[in-house]
Amino acid sequence: MSWLILACTTDVQVAATDEAQSTQARLGLTNDEVADILDFLNDCEASFDVLDTSVGLDSDAAENLVEHRDGGDAKCGTRDDDAYDTLDEVDAVTQVGDQTILDILDYVNGGADGAGEWEGVSFTAAQQAAVLEIANGATLAELDKGADLPSDTAENIVDARPIDTMDALASVPEVGESALQKLKDYIAAWPG
Repeated sequence: MSWLILACTTDVQVAATDEAQSTQARLGLTNDEVADILDFLNDCEASFDVLDTSVGLDSDAAENLVEHRDGGDAKCGTRDDDAYDTLDEVDAVTQVGDQTILDILDYVNGGADGAGEWEGVSFTAAQQAAVLEIANGATLAELDKGADLPSDTAENIVDARPIDTMDALASVPEVGESALQKLKDYIAAWPG
C-alpha cells in the first residue's frame, strides 16, 4: 500500500494586536481621569492601608504600588521616590491590572456608593450632601460656634461660597482634616 502525502501551504492572515496600545486607550480613560489616578497614587496619603482597606485593592497590589512609589528607603516624600508618570507605569506594577486601575478610579471618583475621603476624613454620600449644605447655608456664627470652627476657617468658608463639591470645600484655605471632621460632627446638630 502506498500513501500519497500532499502538503499545501496557505497564507493565513492573523490580525495583529496593537501591543503598543496604551493602558489609557485600552480602558477608554480621559486625560483627566488618568491625571486623577496618578495624583492619587503619587500622594503620600495613598498608604498601603488606604489602598488595601479603603480602596479595597488586593493586598499584594497595594503593597507593590506603594513600594514602587516610595523607592528603596520605603518612605514617601524622599529623594529616591519613583512617582508614577504614566498609567502604563502603574499597569506595569506586579499584581496591578485593568480592574485594579478601575477600582482606583472608582475610589478617586467617590466610590460606587458615592463615599469618599478628603483630608483623611471619610464621608458617605449623605454626609457629603449635609456638609456641603452646612458649608453653603450656615451662618458665620453657626460655623464658628455651632461647628466649633476657628473664626478664620469659618470666614474662609463663607467667602468661598458657593461651594459645589467636597474637593472645593477641602481646597478652601484653613480647611483641613480638623475642620472637615468638625463639619461632619456638626451634621447631627445642624437644624437645616
